Amino acid sequence: MPILDQLNITDLSPPAQSSRIERFRRRLISAIDLQIEIAKADAAGQTLSLTKRRRVKDKTTGRSEMKDTPLHLRRWWWRDESGTVYLPLKLGIKTLELAPGKSAIEIGGIEELPAKLALVRNAVSAGELDRCADATKTATQLPNKRPTLQPLAGGQKTPAKR
Repeated sequence: MPILDQLNITDLSPPAQSSRIERFRRRLISAIDLQIEIAKADAAGQTLSLTKRRRVKDKTTGRSEMKDTPLHLRRWWWRDESGTVYLPLKLGIKTLELAPGKSAIEIGGIEELPAKLALVRNAVSAGELDRCADATKTATQLPNKRPTLQPLAGGQKTPAKR
């Protein structure tokens, strides 16, 4: 009896790579989920501390080992003088423009922030902020750090001046 006859063989292929819009939604939703956790802790008067496992090199021995290191949590929101909370949406270093010329949501009190963030998360899931994906495309790309080479008269190449 052949060995392959013992296996269940199908005609399915692996799923196609996700589109740029799907990656945008997934990244923004995970960032909003983190902001919801921070907002819940702030509303309860607590501090949230999260850790991530990272490879850290020991200076004395030179060996690297995995350790839990604290994450630096950045809050997206701020308060004005009257205590009103404002929330811009960010992806990386780019602040998203929610409406033409407007980039922040007026929340009110800090207690309302987790509920408003959940509404924004639902809007992102529904695709209402897909138009912002084009604006973040250039902000998330790294600049080309390799100098371009230009030929000289003698056939040698030198780095171009920028």
